[in-house]
Amino acid sequence: MKHWNENDFSEWLYGLKNEDHHLEECPECRGEMQRLRTVRARITEQPEISQDFLAAQRRGIYRRLYEPRHNWAMLRWALPAVMVLVMVFGLTLQRSRRAAPAISDEQLFSDLTAIEQSAEPRAIAPMHKLFEQ
Repeated sequence: MKHWNENDFSEWLYGLKNEDHHLEECPECRGEMQRLRTVRARITEQPEISQDFLAAQRRGIYRRLYEPRHNWAMLRWALPAVMVLVMVFGLTLQRSRRAAPAISDEQLFSDLTAIEQSAEPRAIAPMHKLFEQ
């Protein structure tokens, strides 16, 4: 005699499996089926709601429908507008602080020529100091 497993009971609950003769003979499976029936009945029963509760709920809905609503649209845009202003101010302040050092054209061209004529990249120069004794 093969007992019903969880899958069998799940299929029975969803109407995919019919009761068979095993349930008539097996008190364990019959008890589990009865327990599942009571749980399903308790879960699916309609809750009792008083008419006073429903009337109060309906009055609350009508009150909210006819009350003037607060206009939060301006406040909704206030924070993003302030953030944009802060970012613009920050970028302007950063650019004014980061002015390029004033060098002459001759100095610039001589630095570029020195870089171009060097056989070794500038990034390697610090590594030479690691191997000096």
